[in-house]
Amino acid sequence: MTRFDADTEADRIDLVADAIAAHRERDSAFCTLEADEDPSGDPEFLPPWVQFADGTLNLDCTDDELDALSDVVSRFGAFTIVERETIPAEMADEDPGTNVRVEAQTDDDRVAQFVEAAFRDAYGLSEDFRLWAVEI
Repeated sequence: MTRFDADTEADRIDLVADAIAAHRERDSAFCTLEADEDPSGDPEFLPPWVQFADGTLNLDCTDDELDALSDVVSRFGAFTIVERETIPAEMADEDPGTNVRVEAQTDDDRVAQFVEAAFRDAYGLSEDFRLWAVEI
């Protein structure tokens, strides 16, 4: 991989697909994608992230984000929420939430489109947010 960030929809989708391919080539444990935008304006805000490994996406959500993520999953036929685990308040970086595992039975490009939709629709990020491949 030669680039590690992108700030347009098409470039972010390409970045995610490339990061997943690099993750497989390197046989790493997982790859992590992180947004570089704070829609809340909160100085304590931690950016949303998505991890991918073995055909499964892993992400943390608030209750509102989980509802929006469920809508995203319903639009992508090859994706299924396979596990939800409540994050207790004492373990949460912010408010308690839910760790969600989404199984993806599809190719890297479709996973990348799903990740884009999750960041935009579930996390409410703007159309020009910057996405970073922070671990491959």
